[in-house]
Amino acid sequence: MIRKIWLVVWVLLVGTVTAVAAQDTLRLSLSRDFGAGFGADIQGRFSMRVEGPEDLVRVLFFIDETQVAEQTTPPFRYQFSTGNFPPGVHVLRAVGVTADGRELVSNTLTLNFLTSSDANRRVALTVVPIILLAIGVSVLSWWLASRGQKASGQPAINGPFGGAICPKCHKPFARHWWGMNVVIGKLDRCPHCGKWSVVQRAHPDLLQAAYEAMLQAEKDAAGTLIASPEDKEKTFHKQLDDSRFDN
Repeated sequence: MIRKIWLVVWVLLVGTVTAVAAQDTLRLSLSRDFGAGFGADIQGRFSMRVEGPEDLVRVLFFIDETQVAEQTTPPFRYQFSTGNFPPGVHVLRAVGVTADGRELVSNTLTLNFLTSSDANRRVALTVVPIILLAIGVSVLSWWLASRGQKASGQPAINGPFGGAICPKCHKPFARHWWGMNVVIGKLDRCPHCGKWSVVQRAHPDLLQAAYEAMLQAEKDAAGTLIASPEDKEKTFHKQLDDSRFDN
């Protein structure tokens, strides 16, 4: 019985100590206001932010061993520019003081301050491959679509720059790379009617529907509907009957 009582008292004490310790922690975080961040490598304007107990009345901000700011009212925040410090590795930390005089030390953040040229180089190395990959995927998709269209005998109605429907002749075509980009579309020349107009990228379903309508219109105009063998035989017999004459 006594062991159980001591066990309950121990749990209560440990829980109380843990709760007090949790209340006495000081958490330092970093947010990007304007600039570039590549993990621990940063460049630009950033803000150090501190979260602590409710009775926190003062926070000192440090970069390396130098105190850079002091805040006495929440939110406890300090904005800085990496350009104001030498490039290289720096350690960020904060020290808080509570209303009853207790001193709390935050976690540390180890960061590498980049120069603007280094940051631009890192951005280029990150963004350019993504752009090239996107262009490669677009060209590959267009090439596969063109192969399928050529295999079916269908002219190209879509491409890397999308497809459009001519507002003059209402026929679909692939927009050309040499077309001039304007605000509302691309100034391009229709290969069917030869007229220039500003065309927007059309959905593939609309392009296919316009292509089928174009084929149907061409068939109706030329009268080239393919007749079945039975129809050909009936036509032959009718022509033969019409050629007969009575004596």
